[in-house]
Amino acid sequence: MKLLRAVCAASAAAFAATSFAADAVPMRGVVEGYYGRPWGTEGRLSLLKFMGEMDMNVFIYGPKDDPYHHAKWREPYPESEVSDFRRLLACAKENGVSLYWAIHLGDGFRQDSGEDYKALFAKLGLMYDCGFRGFAAFFDDFGGADASAHAAICNRILNDFLLKKGDCGPLIMCPNVYWGTGHPYQKALGAALDPRVHIMWTGRGICADIRAEDVAKITQDFRRPPFIWWNWPVNDYCRSSLLLGRAYGLDDCRVAGFVSNPMENCEAGKIALYGVAKWCADPSGFNSQKAWEESFSKIYPDPAVAKAMRVFAEHNSDQGPTVHGYRREESVCAAPLCAKARAELDADGELSAETVKAVAALFREVYEACEVLDRKLPKGRYDLGWEIEGWLEDEKFLMGQGVCAIRLLKAPTCAAAQEDVDRMRALRRAAAESARRHREKFQAATFDADRRYVRPPVASSRELRPLVEKISVAALTRLGRMKDGAEKGSADVPRAFSTARPLEGLVASRDGKYASLSRVMEARSVAAGETFGIAVPKTWATDYFHARLGDEAVKAGVIEVSKDGGSWTKLATDNRGGEMQSRLNPSDGWRYARYRNVSPGPVNVKIDLFKFDVTGGAEVVDDLLSTL
Repeated sequence: MKLLRAVCAASAAAFAATSFAADAVPMRGVVEGYYGRPWGTEGRLSLLKFMGEMDMNVFIYGPKDDPYHHAKWREPYPESEVSDFRRLLACAKENGVSLYWAIHLGDGFRQDSGEDYKALFAKLGLMYDCGFRGFAAFFDDFGGADASAHAAICNRILNDFLLKKGDCGPLIMCPNVYWGTGHPYQKALGAALDPRVHIMWTGRGICADIRAEDVAKITQDFRRPPFIWWNWPVNDYCRSSLLLGRAYGLDDCRVAGFVSNPMENCEAGKIALYGVAKWCADPSGFNSQKAWEESFSKIYPDPAVAKAMRVFAEHNSDQGPTVHGYRREESVCAAPLCAKARAELDADGELSAETVKAVAALFREVYEACEVLDRKLPKGRYDLGWEIEGWLEDEKFLMGQGVCAIRLLKAPTCAAAQEDVDRMRALRRAAAESARRHREKFQAATFDADRRYVRPPVASSRELRPLVEKISVAALTRLGRMKDGAEKGSADVPRAFSTARPLEGLVASRDGKYASLSRVMEARSVAAGETFGIAVPKTWATDYFHARLGDEAVKAGVIEVSKDGGSWTKLATDNRGGEMQSRLNPSDGWRYARYRNVSPGPVNVKIDLFKFDVTGGAEVVDDLLSTL
């Protein structure tokens, strides 16, 4: 239809009220497509108003844990949620934003079933009656890559629903293979899918910069410019981190649309979205640093809050090591000082007077910024304060430990150091208690299916935290009170390993009694005979193993355990419902567990859970402090 060819959004009326530069990205905004704690109606209303201010014009609703969007897509929403959608639609219209509703079809959809299509069109009809005029179909993170089926479903939605309604925007679809280039699925989809349907794409990787050369390649595969789904600043795969840095890594290239998948921390995510909006408005003239610097005064009218958030954001922007291998800069201004301090400590275990003064001033600046935010946010920006208070507390405790570590480094005797040792112990206990409160608070606000993946906040992980720990170890080394040496203690952490290339970036961590692999939400191919797993230190005892990998992986593989990583024994696991689990005798000393694909061909694996239950072990600095 003429309308579908002419407009690049869900509603011609919404876009008629929106003006933007000739070279701007035509469809630009947000996709709520993460796993985890939902923003809720109030959060979405706040974001829609912000999008209106920033000239962003598309909001795609597709949270992974909304059952009526995914697992229960055939069922109507409860009336209370329909009422909330109507509030969102009214707010979106008022702010010139087209609100899209996405359906996430599961493996159970039968393309040859008239009943399934009847259910699909009935659900779309209910959402149309609710007021939606923009629709998307998602095929990501489940099942196989059947390009023919996915194209046929989308073509039916277009021709048998959207065109017949006559007032809907173009269909947006998220394919099963939504990253990389040159995949047979992508080429087949591009050939079979109606050219009026937009195809979403995340870049060279699931989390990646958007580069012009890659966009050119996928444009050829899709036979149309891609609709970018940028997985930044989403933190569902790195929930201990806040991603408050600048938007960068975006080339000036031709795309059909661009949406950012933000953090579950809705208000904090506006810093990143400010930069995304500025890029979308003018890709060729975008200045990343300038946009980031000006975002604080634009988002936070209180100058004191703006200044403090600028300091806090500077040191909280990196994801840390993850399976995606996607990193962001952090503590850029402080990085040279941190490098200098580390070099001095490596050289002779000491810090020069000049460096001590500079590092202490840095710790004090960060601490005072957190104090300002702690004082002001509960009164003026409760929503933001609620989201980030765990990180603010963790940052303050970390900076306090840093000051104590500097004092310890200069203490003349162990007796003189005792007061600061006691302070550091108290700070670490307080940080642990704060993390516990944060976890309980976020778990209470998270969908049941995702509650177990809530993680404690970790502030300033890339530069400041390692520096604090390094100064602490150096101080204790100087005082000569380590029992076994820092080298032995520093190995007291779990580690991941893999012979499967798609899982090379796996990360292991300990959270209380669980030593786990990082969650991998997207299916990764593990070839016949390939393995991946987790190893824990000698000082830890294991008494339970539990994996949740999905039915296909469970049928194709086995769990093997080892004491030394060289000799392996098949574990007799209870395999049901896509899970593999078994009790372990702690005295057996199993320190390694791995999954091995014993089938003749490759298998798709999603790591929902892969863990040992463990006892024993301690963090390095805790272990060293206990010796004083």
